[in-house]
Amino acid sequence: MEIKVSPKEDGATITYGDLEITITVKPIKKVITIAEVRAQLSEYADDLSIAEEAEGFVVRPVGYLGKEKFAAIAGKVRELGGTYISAGKESRFVIAKEASS
Repeated sequence: MEIKVSPKEDGATITYGDLEITITVKPIKKVITIAEVRAQLSEYADDLSIAEEAEGFVVRPVGYLGKEKFAAIAGKVRELGGTYISAGKESRFVIAKEASS
């Protein structure tokens, strides 16, 4: 019997006789630890409060950051798969505990 492999955008389909096997490739979820978050933001340790909460790792400024420092922290948070939530006095950066790598 002939084995046929048909590539797909997210994997492949393998056909062998009257059998068909579909393989789907997905990104592995990378588990991020609070230690990693703290290490990545260590340069700004005096300016931030970092805690593990239900919504993920929450990074809050302890005071005014200024435009340049805010942009640098936001960039590092994005690299970790996080986002900024603008909510007045409750504004914060949130990083999911599991991120796609």
